[in-house]
Amino acid sequence: MATPAFRPHGTALVELSDAILTVHMRGDWNAEMRSQTSQQMRQYAPALNAAGPWAICNILHDTLVYSEALYTSARQDYASRPAASRLQAVAFVIGPAVEGATLLKPRFETLLDGVIDARVFADTEGARQWLLQQLARA
Repeated sequence: MATPAFRPHGTALVELSDAILTVHMRGDWNAEMRSQTSQQMRQYAPALNAAGPWAICNILHDTLVYSEALYTSARQDYASRPAASRLQAVAFVIGPAVEGATLLKPRFETLLDGVIDARVFADTEGARQWLLQQLARA
């Protein structure tokens, strides 16, 4: 594995509750942070896939201002998930006070079109309820 060009910028906290993997994202992410967080999330995938359908809730706490490469790599990661993946849905939580929300929220609304069911919510509870509905249908 190649040595990263930069240290990771931003932070992520990955939590599992029932069949929902929640990722709390803070700060101005770079490619190294995206890669590090993807690796953390992938560690949960084998157990989640073995247990049944599961979902991801990405909570963006303070900014949506990322490079285009991060949007592209996020879409590619979801699109290239293994055929045996039981990942059913992805929610993005973007509150109105998040930097860039007005301008960039539409980018998240279409980010995973044609890849996986995904929606954007203003609050965590709305996202969680929708994810649970998607899991119940699976």
